[in-house]
Amino acid sequence: MGYDMYLVRTPPGEDAAYEAASRSFDAAVEHRDRLELPHGHPEHQAAQTEVTRAYDAMESARTTHFCLTTWAMGDCRTLMDHFGMLVAAQPPDRPLPRAHAITSGQALPAPAGDAAAVQAQQYRRALEARLSWAPPHPGGIAAHKLGGDEGWIVTPGEIHAALAAYGTSRTTNPALLSEVVADADWWPAWIDYLHHAAGHGGFRTYGPPVT
Repeated sequence: MGYDMYLVRTPPGEDAAYEAASRSFDAAVEHRDRLELPHGHPEHQAAQTEVTRAYDAMESARTTHFCLTTWAMGDCRTLMDHFGMLVAAQPPDRPLPRAHAITSGQALPAPAGDAAAVQAQQYRRALEARLSWAPPHPGGIAAHKLGGDEGWIVTPGEIHAALAAYGTSRTTNPALLSEVVADADWWPAWIDYLHHAAGHGGFRTYGPPVT
Protein backbone atom coordinates (compact mmCIF):
# COMPACT_ATOMS: atom_id res chain seq x y z
CA MET A 1 0.00 0.00 0.00
CA GLY A 2 1.29 3.47 -0.79
CA TYR A 3 0.37 6.88 -2.17
CA ASP A 4 -0.98 7.60 -5.63
CA MET A 5 -1.00 11.08 -7.13
CA TYR A 6 -3.06 12.01 -10.20
CA LEU A 7 -3.06 15.22 -12.22
CA VAL A 8 -6.30 17.18 -11.98
CA ARG A 9 -6.23 17.65 -15.77
CA THR A 10 -4.84 14.95 -18.03
CA PRO A 11 -2.55 16.43 -20.72
CA PRO A 12 -4.25 16.53 -24.15
CA GLY A 13 -3.66 13.38 -26.16
CA GLU A 14 -2.15 11.42 -23.28
CA ASP A 15 -4.95 8.87 -23.03
CA ALA A 16 -4.70 8.05 -26.73
CA ALA A 17 -0.90 7.87 -26.57
CA TYR A 18 -1.05 5.55 -23.58
CA GLU A 19 -3.58 3.27 -25.24
CA ALA A 20 -1.40 3.05 -28.36
CA ALA A 21 1.69 2.29 -26.26
CA SER A 22 -0.29 -0.34 -24.32
CA ARG A 23 -1.25 -2.07 -27.55
CA SER A 24 2.38 -2.09 -28.66
CA PHE A 25 3.42 -3.59 -25.34
CA ASP A 26 0.73 -6.28 -25.54
CA ALA A 27 1.82 -7.12 -29.10
CA ALA A 28 5.46 -7.40 -28.01
CA VAL A 29 4.52 -9.75 -25.16
CA GLU A 30 2.35 -11.84 -27.46
CA HIS A 31 5.18 -12.13 -30.00
CA ARG A 32 7.70 -13.16 -27.33
CA ASP A 33 5.40 -15.79 -25.86
CA ARG A 34 4.45 -17.15 -29.28
CA LEU A 35 8.11 -18.01 -29.95
CA GLU A 36 8.07 -20.66 -27.20
CA LEU A 37 11.86 -20.55 -26.97
CA PRO A 38 14.16 -20.98 -23.95
CA HIS A 39 15.00 -17.74 -22.13
CA GLY A 40 18.62 -18.04 -23.14
CA HIS A 41 17.87 -18.33 -26.85
CA PRO A 42 19.09 -15.25 -28.79
CA GLU A 43 15.74 -14.80 -30.52
CA HIS A 44 13.89 -14.90 -27.17
CA GLN A 45 16.35 -12.42 -25.68
CA ALA A 46 15.81 -10.06 -28.61
CA ALA A 47 12.04 -10.36 -28.17
CA GLN A 48 12.39 -9.69 -24.43
CA THR A 49 14.44 -6.59 -25.19
CA GLU A 50 11.54 -5.36 -27.34
CA VAL A 51 9.08 -6.12 -24.52
CA THR A 52 11.18 -4.06 -22.12
CA ARG A 53 11.43 -1.20 -24.61
CA ALA A 54 7.66 -1.26 -25.21
CA TYR A 55 6.97 -1.31 -21.47
CA ASP A 56 9.24 1.68 -20.86
CA ALA A 57 7.52 3.55 -23.70
CA MET A 58 4.12 2.74 -22.19
CA GLU A 59 5.18 3.97 -18.76
CA SER A 60 6.67 7.18 -20.11
CA ALA A 61 3.42 7.91 -21.98
CA ARG A 62 1.48 8.07 -18.69
CA THR A 63 2.54 11.32 -17.04
CA THR A 64 -0.70 11.77 -15.07
CA HIS A 65 0.19 9.30 -12.33
CA PHE A 66 2.97 9.31 -9.73
CA CYS A 67 3.26 6.84 -6.88
CA LEU A 68 5.33 6.49 -3.73
CA THR A 69 5.40 3.74 -1.15
CA THR A 70 4.15 4.62 2.31
CA TRP A 71 7.76 4.62 3.52
CA ALA A 72 8.90 6.87 0.67
CA MET A 73 6.06 9.33 1.27
CA GLY A 74 7.14 9.59 4.90
CA ASP A 75 10.64 10.46 3.73
CA CYS A 76 9.17 12.81 1.13
CA ARG A 77 7.24 14.78 3.73
CA THR A 78 10.33 14.99 5.93
CA LEU A 79 12.46 16.29 3.05
CA MET A 80 9.84 18.75 1.85
CA ASP A 81 9.44 20.08 5.36
CA HIS A 82 13.20 20.50 5.66
CA PHE A 83 13.31 22.45 2.39
CA GLY A 84 10.43 24.69 3.52
CA MET A 85 8.02 23.25 0.97
CA LEU A 86 5.25 22.36 3.44
CA VAL A 87 3.05 24.57 5.58
CA ALA A 88 0.52 23.89 8.31
CA ALA A 89 -2.99 24.88 7.25
CA GLN A 90 -6.40 24.09 8.67
CA PRO A 91 -8.96 23.16 5.98
CA PRO A 92 -12.65 23.97 6.36
CA ASP A 93 -14.77 21.42 8.17
CA ARG A 94 -16.07 18.56 6.07
CA PRO A 95 -19.57 19.40 4.77
CA LEU A 96 -22.39 17.31 6.17
CA PRO A 97 -25.01 15.75 3.87
CA ARG A 98 -27.81 16.90 6.18
CA ALA A 99 -26.71 20.51 5.69
CA HIS A 100 -27.70 20.04 2.05
CA ALA A 101 -30.97 18.30 2.91
CA ILE A 102 -29.78 14.86 1.81
CA THR A 103 -28.83 11.59 3.48
CA SER A 104 -25.40 9.95 3.32
CA GLY A 105 -26.78 7.52 0.73
CA GLN A 106 -28.11 10.34 -1.42
CA ALA A 107 -24.64 11.93 -1.40
CA LEU A 108 -23.53 9.23 -3.83
CA PRO A 109 -23.95 9.87 -7.60
CA ALA A 110 -27.66 9.78 -8.35
CA PRO A 111 -29.56 8.77 -11.52
CA ALA A 112 -30.86 11.55 -13.74
CA GLY A 113 -34.15 12.89 -12.50
CA ASP A 114 -33.57 11.87 -8.90
CA ALA A 115 -35.23 14.36 -6.55
CA ALA A 116 -32.04 14.66 -4.48
CA ALA A 117 -29.75 15.09 -7.49
CA VAL A 118 -29.49 18.90 -7.21
CA GLN A 119 -28.77 18.83 -3.48
CA ALA A 120 -26.28 15.99 -3.97
CA GLN A 121 -24.44 18.00 -6.60
CA GLN A 122 -24.30 20.97 -4.24
CA TYR A 123 -22.91 18.71 -1.54
CA ARG A 124 -20.22 17.30 -3.84
CA ARG A 125 -19.22 20.81 -4.92
CA ALA A 126 -18.86 21.80 -1.27
CA LEU A 127 -16.78 18.69 -0.64
CA GLU A 128 -14.58 19.47 -3.64
CA ALA A 129 -14.09 23.03 -2.40
CA ARG A 130 -12.87 21.68 0.93
CA LEU A 131 -10.47 19.22 -0.70
CA SER A 132 -8.92 21.94 -2.88
CA TRP A 133 -8.95 24.71 -0.25
CA ALA A 134 -5.72 26.66 0.17
CA PRO A 135 -4.90 30.03 1.75
CA PRO A 136 -5.17 33.01 -0.65
CA HIS A 137 -1.38 33.32 -0.73
CA PRO A 138 -0.01 29.86 0.07
CA GLY A 139 3.53 29.57 1.38
CA GLY A 140 3.81 25.95 0.25
CA ILE A 141 1.81 22.74 0.10
CA ALA A 142 -0.54 22.16 3.03
CA ALA A 143 1.01 19.23 4.88
CA HIS A 144 -2.32 17.48 5.45
CA LYS A 145 -2.81 17.14 1.69
CA LEU A 146 -0.01 14.58 1.49
CA GLY A 147 -1.76 12.16 3.84
CA GLY A 148 -4.98 10.18 4.08
CA ASP A 149 -7.36 8.78 1.50
CA GLU A 150 -9.75 11.70 0.98
CA GLY A 151 -8.32 12.78 -2.36
CA TRP A 152 -6.91 16.14 -1.29
CA ILE A 153 -6.18 18.49 -4.20
CA VAL A 154 -2.80 20.21 -4.18
CA THR A 155 -3.32 23.43 -6.14
CA PRO A 156 -0.95 25.06 -8.66
CA GLY A 157 -0.48 28.00 -6.26
CA GLU A 158 0.68 25.67 -3.50
CA ILE A 159 3.02 23.86 -5.88
CA HIS A 160 4.59 27.08 -7.18
CA ALA A 161 5.18 28.28 -3.61
CA ALA A 162 6.72 24.93 -2.65
CA LEU A 163 9.02 24.91 -5.67
CA ALA A 164 10.09 28.50 -4.96
CA ALA A 165 11.01 27.51 -1.39
CA TYR A 166 12.87 24.49 -2.69
CA GLY A 167 14.77 26.59 -5.22
CA THR A 168 16.02 28.83 -2.42
CA SER A 169 16.87 25.99 -0.02
CA ARG A 170 18.77 23.81 -2.46
CA THR A 171 21.19 26.59 -3.33
CA THR A 172 22.06 27.19 0.32
CA ASN A 173 22.92 23.54 1.03
CA PRO A 174 23.93 21.70 -2.16
CA ALA A 175 25.74 19.01 -0.17
CA LEU A 176 22.49 18.02 1.52
CA LEU A 177 20.72 17.90 -1.82
CA SER A 178 23.38 15.51 -3.14
CA GLU A 179 22.77 13.26 -0.14
CA VAL A 180 19.03 13.39 -0.71
CA VAL A 181 19.33 12.36 -4.35
CA ALA A 182 21.69 9.54 -3.40
CA ASP A 183 19.40 8.17 -0.69
CA ALA A 184 16.03 8.89 -2.33
CA ASP A 185 16.46 8.15 -6.03
CA TRP A 186 12.81 9.08 -6.66
CA TRP A 187 13.32 12.69 -5.49
CA PRO A 188 14.31 14.21 -8.89
CA ALA A 189 11.28 12.53 -10.51
CA TRP A 190 9.06 13.91 -7.73
CA ILE A 191 10.30 17.45 -8.34
CA ASP A 192 9.71 16.98 -12.08
CA TYR A 193 6.18 15.78 -11.32
CA LEU A 194 5.49 18.87 -9.22
CA HIS A 195 6.56 21.10 -12.12
CA HIS A 196 4.38 19.06 -14.47
CA ALA A 197 1.37 19.14 -12.14
CA ALA A 198 1.57 22.91 -11.69
CA GLY A 199 0.65 23.29 -15.36
CA HIS A 200 -2.26 20.83 -15.25
CA GLY A 201 -4.45 22.03 -12.39
CA GLY A 202 -2.40 20.45 -9.59
CA PHE A 203 -2.84 16.88 -8.40
CA ARG A 204 -4.95 14.70 -6.14
CA THR A 205 -3.42 12.51 -3.45
CA TYR A 206 -4.76 9.16 -2.30
CA GLY A 207 -3.01 7.26 0.45
CA PRO A 208 -3.73 4.85 3.29
CA PRO A 209 -6.65 5.83 5.54
CA VAL A 210 -5.75 7.89 8.58
CA THR A 211 -6.36 5.80 11.70
